[in-house]
Amino acid sequence: MFHNVRIPKENILNIAGDVTAEGKYSSSMKEVKERFSAALGSLSTGRIMITGISMTNLKLALAIAIRFSAARRQFGPTEDEEIPVLEYQTQQWRLLPYLAAAYALDYFSKSLFENFIEFFAGVLTKQRNQRQADFGREIHALSAASKPLTSWTAQQAAQECREACGGHGYLAMNRLGEIRNDNDPNCTYEGDNNVLLQQTSNYLMSWMNCIRDKAPFESPLGTINFLQDYHHILGWKFTAISVEDCMDSSVPLVAYKWLVCYLLQESDLKMNKEKQAGRSDFEAKNNCQVYYCRSLAIAFIEQAALQRYHDYTHDPSVPAALQPVLRNLSALYGLWSLSKHLAVLYQGGYASGEQPGKFIQDAILELCYRLKDDAVALVDVFAPSDFILNSPIGKASGELYKNMWGEILQGNKALNRASWWEEFCINKPVIGRLRSRL
Repeated sequence: MFHNVRIPKENILNIAGDVTAEGKYSSSMKEVKERFSAALGSLSTGRIMITGISMTNLKLALAIAIRFSAARRQFGPTEDEEIPVLEYQTQQWRLLPYLAAAYALDYFSKSLFENFIEFFAGVLTKQRNQRQADFGREIHALSAASKPLTSWTAQQAAQECREACGGHGYLAMNRLGEIRNDNDPNCTYEGDNNVLLQQTSNYLMSWMNCIRDKAPFESPLGTINFLQDYHHILGWKFTAISVEDCMDSSVPLVAYKWLVCYLLQESDLKMNKEKQAGRSDFEAKNNCQVYYCRSLAIAFIEQAALQRYHDYTHDPSVPAALQPVLRNLSALYGLWSLSKHLAVLYQGGYASGEQPGKFIQDAILELCYRLKDDAVALVDVFAPSDFILNSPIGKASGELYKNMWGEILQGNKALNRASWWEEFCINKPVIGRLRSRL
């Protein structure tokens, strides 16, 4: 469509470079990497937006499922009274870690958006310095991993919420299937999640020369600053001696720092081994993704999100009355996410024996139990109005069956008899003589 179409020079997108009237290219950024970093930072817009959209889907699904679980009663310790299904440990374990994830990742999403606004202000004011270039690279690495983390979390949560609501969750009018389907494209557009994670692992791997040389380095947002202690961190071990010791997010946070350093080391060793075997750079990188670079990127973004929420929940400015529940959410998100990496923690020698695994599992269940009584209040904080949520089982009133019956009565022709009613109930067909059209 634009073949041989002339575009006026005043309309050129020339933040990182320009073209003279004679057709000569120029740029105030002399280094190719600087220009590339500036461009990458601008590409983060869509990924940061999708991160926020995924969080919206996550919160919608949780509002419906947790309100339903607090109102739906089934069985109980005696025959006299049934108890809400949220009182069951399995239901807590299925839903409440996602509630913790909603709080931690929502905070991360909003703070990352603020970081991006700061970066983009530098782009618009045409800042040309090393910090701005480094800022673009870091924003790009974070957004390239935050989209996979949040969209996958929302995807898994929507499915779990749907199943946790049983047959009611499957009803179209309760919207859980619709929310799951709406979220699904988030895993693909603006970059397939698995491909995007390579951007983040490439960023982390780029610091290995500084790490090997023990040269000082830092990033504008500080997300990779802990890697300066890489050699020291690799010697850390799991030190908690009881379940109670694990009830603060500092425990999974320390484990995550070791995990990132260990996976960075293993990815670097794997890459070098592939190259020594004669593989090209393309082949070597391709053969380092599964169990190495991909896992590295996921662990890094989970660590970054947990670090921010941990710092927020432990800040003295947070009202004292809110600190216990928010810190429980932070600890639950950290331990639950970390539990998916237990095999690597043992494989790398950070954990040994049966106690670390048991402590983490028992702490997750204890935190779920402590949070169950606050669960409805916690979803009320972010749930939209009933009109927007538009789910009978998710309404704030908690009157499940009344709300569902009211929705059914409002359906098109809900009170009309079926078209075949008269033929079957009044003019009953003779047995064996059904017409072919039936």
